[in-house]
Amino acid sequence: MTLAADAGATAAWPWLDPADKAVCERSWSALLRAGALWRGDAAWGALAIERGVGAPSGRSIPWAGWALRICGRVSSPAAAGDAAVAVALVAAGGVDGAPDALARSALAGRLLAQHVEEARVHRWLLGLAELAEASWEHNPVVAAGAAAARSDAGGAVARSDAGGAREAVALWTVAALLAGDEPAPARRFGEAVAAPIWLLDGLVRLWLDPAAPDLAAPTLTPLLALWLRDPELAPPLLRALAGERASPVRRREIHGLLAGRPYRAALAARVRGALASARELAASAPRARPSERGLAEAQREFVDALGERLRFFEGLMSFRDVIGAGAALGPPRAQGDLAPADDADLRAAVAFLLEAAPWQESWEVQRFGVLGSREQPVGHWFVRATILMALIEIGEVGRDVRADAAALLDEIPAGELRYFGDFRELPPDADDLAIILQLIAATGAARERAETWIEVMLANVGDDGVVPTWFYRGPAGPTTPGAAWAGDDCSAVRLNLLAGLLSFDATRFARLIDANARRVLDAASPDGIQGACFYDDSYTDLAFLRFARLYRQHQARAADAPRTAEIEAVEAAVLSRMLGSQRLDGGFGTPLCTAACLEGAAMTAAPDPLLIERGLRNLGERQLVDGSWPAEPLYRTPMKHGREGHHQGRALTTALCARGFAAARSRLRRGGERRA
Repeated sequence: MTLAADAGATAAWPWLDPADKAVCERSWSALLRAGALWRGDAAWGALAIERGVGAPSGRSIPWAGWALRICGRVSSPAAAGDAAVAVALVAAGGVDGAPDALARSALAGRLLAQHVEEARVHRWLLGLAELAEASWEHNPVVAAGAAAARSDAGGAVARSDAGGAREAVALWTVAALLAGDEPAPARRFGEAVAAPIWLLDGLVRLWLDPAAPDLAAPTLTPLLALWLRDPELAPPLLRALAGERASPVRRREIHGLLAGRPYRAALAARVRGALASARELAASAPRARPSERGLAEAQREFVDALGERLRFFEGLMSFRDVIGAGAALGPPRAQGDLAPADDADLRAAVAFLLEAAPWQESWEVQRFGVLGSREQPVGHWFVRATILMALIEIGEVGRDVRADAAALLDEIPAGELRYFGDFRELPPDADDLAIILQLIAATGAARERAETWIEVMLANVGDDGVVPTWFYRGPAGPTTPGAAWAGDDCSAVRLNLLAGLLSFDATRFARLIDANARRVLDAASPDGIQGACFYDDSYTDLAFLRFARLYRQHQARAADAPRTAEIEAVEAAVLSRMLGSQRLDGGFGTPLCTAACLEGAAMTAAPDPLLIERGLRNLGERQLVDGSWPAEPLYRTPMKHGREGHHQGRALTTALCARGFAAARSRLRRGGERRA
């Protein structure tokens, strides 16, 4: 159910009058003529006034229009007009081009100083400065499930209640200021009606204004925060808000959910309590002077008007519930049940990867040379190995990718595992060896040739057992005539190598695993794993979790696993950091970051099903129609003309997104113990 624009103009807010705009514009024009404005103030001020009288179509909060009604009862029309503009300026946060709250308040003070003693205006401004203006976060980090209801004082849900009092207090105290009355009772009333005003604003934007960005952003308005604080209402709402929210299909789903009786009841209870408190304050307001009586009467009428408008939306939502707008969506799924689309999403991603093999789009082709070299090398072994390993981990993909992996391993010459193949300016490296060792462990292919690549690594091990990123020495001497390369102590590369060594032969490489695990653990801090040169934080965190999982498997088989307790402690910190970063839209950032966090969630002993559901929905709905995900920067690489950047490829991104998607989907279906 939607209302026409004309209906919205009369139904959304009380006390709207088409003549209000002209009155406010006259006051603003007088200020312009007096030269009291800075250059550029005219444009944003006009927008603030337009919004302050309810435009467009009566959907924005008419702060200025209300101020005209209220101040008109206690002061002259001219003073009421200036006061209305002053309130509009205070409430202009978010208007394009508007300055900060301090500058807007100073301008409002100049308007009021024409009618009120300057000292009183200063005290009024200082009182407003103590209050937070409305500012709702776009797509903030929000805990899932019951944790959303228990959000602490620093949480986004709790913060949504901290703003919005400044505008309401400015509205009601400005009248007391003009009349020369004590502003404290008006301030208390303004604080009391702030909550129902912003709840009503959320309803207007949710039901009457399809252009409002609240769902598309998404924005954590006080209305959504009210429902997210309820441990019963939060999970379905978080699930509905995951993924995209701008399409008519998704808006119908969200509207159908929020029109339900539990959501209406929670809203009604909150509104009744807030309006009852405001009504008590209006009844006890001072009435000794005519201006005080006029203001108290205005307060009573305002509470009644707010109650009437909120009852209108209760009726609107009840009607929506009765007609069953969401019936076509089918019965609600139990928490932990997968949407039918999840299988199709993964199948499409796998189909894209199989059809695109050998994924030349994702190869690194250096047509400008590497840091000025004449050669134009191409790097593809690492890319292909990464994609093949992802397909192997996904499982049944309808093709023998192990045979493709064996063919790739046959291409790599003995002792010459380099990122750019035969480009000798770049030495062999630990990152390439890491993924190749994992591929060999998964397929059993090329184990003899692997020894020649391992020999190069062993020639570079330090006395402390630490393996560097670059292998400048080989069994027969230097591996490259070129200069040294940056990032020789990259934590992310070291974690990849640890995964490779553990996969290939954990017992044989026990000394190297221990020494390099110690190096990584030394780099771990509460803020993350330091020292990652080539990869970002989300990749590095996931690399640690993949290493920790393999180390746990090794621990179960071996008598000696000395780093177990330290690794488990860092693993817990990494998981807490990763999984605590889920946003209101269900994602954790980009699709690649979301996939990494989902894969991490799949490794936990007892994952939160709602967290995984929301993440899967977000990741699946950001997938392109051909089954791929858009290319994202993955690892650092030289760019043309001596610059640095990051390599990216659509197939490479898709493989990692599909791997994370498959792991989370499998974990959600499996439940119980985590996979070894």
